[in-house]
Amino acid sequence: MTDIPDLVDWLAAQPDLFETKKKLFGKSVIHKASGEKVVEGFRYFNSSIEELIAAFESGDLSAVQALEYALDEDGDPDTTSVALLLAYTKSGAFFAAQPEEHQDYVPVRVREPRFFPGSVALVAELDQSY
Repeated sequence: MTDIPDLVDWLAAQPDLFETKKKLFGKSVIHKASGEKVVEGFRYFNSSIEELIAAFESGDLSAVQALEYALDEDGDPDTTSVALLLAYTKSGAFFAAQPEEHQDYVPVRVREPRFFPGSVALVAELDQSY
């Protein structure tokens, strides 16, 4: 088992920035400054996990966007073993991400989550979950 926290648990562990509300199924994380619910998403890549980690650790979200997205033969989003988990507010108040690799079909968090200030405008392109 990994000691690296899950993105949503990492957010919830910061009570000065986020509030957790229990729901019938699961929980909602609320960004205190904006009062908005945190939206969760993801993006799969055709790159190696090392390439994603290098782009992620640069702190430059455009470096992450420059990596090749996983697309099927019709050009629609697809899945691979390399993913970036996303958490953000729709207004752009904040954006955070965490790289993940599926090893033997099991998701493994490979880095601590981090905030990407000023990068929310790029979320619509990154988030393939909607």
